[in-house]
Amino acid sequence: MEIGWSIITKPVLYNARRRHQEAEDRFNARYCDLDTLLQEADFVCVILPLTAETRHLFGATQFARMKSSAIFINAGRGPVVDENALIAALKNGEIYAAGLDVFEYEPLSVDSPLLGMSNVVAVPHIGSATHETRYNMMACAVDNLIDALHGKIENNCVNPQAAG
Repeated sequence: MEIGWSIITKPVLYNARRRHQEAEDRFNARYCDLDTLLQEADFVCVILPLTAETRHLFGATQFARMKSSAIFINAGRGPVVDENALIAALKNGEIYAAGLDVFEYEPLSVDSPLLGMSNVVAVPHIGSATHETRYNMMACAVDNLIDALHGKIENNCVNPQAAG
């Protein structure tokens, strides 16, 4: 887990619904608003769920705010990104590159411009397909199920208000 952290010389920026002090302390991370993150980050990694508020959260305006050397990564939900705006930003050099595990429309069409771009790495929503990750996902699901059967809502519940 610690591999690579010794070479990171710039602060880790993040934006979320709430601050995560443990992550800030462990990774020397700094909470900031989305505009600041877009303007300062070398890598923008999106892991958002799709909601009415997050649909097309990343569009032409957001890509224009990013560094021309920035790499955009989407491993959350495809429709969080306006794919046409992303394609334009990549073609125009507004951002340097993109790594995509999800797409606005899935499966991605074989004639999508993204597939022919040398500055795009695209995988078919398999970013979590490692033995370790799948085992951890299974273990988390089992732990959450057992907790729920005992009336306990787990910390990683996305919408605890729905649980009652």
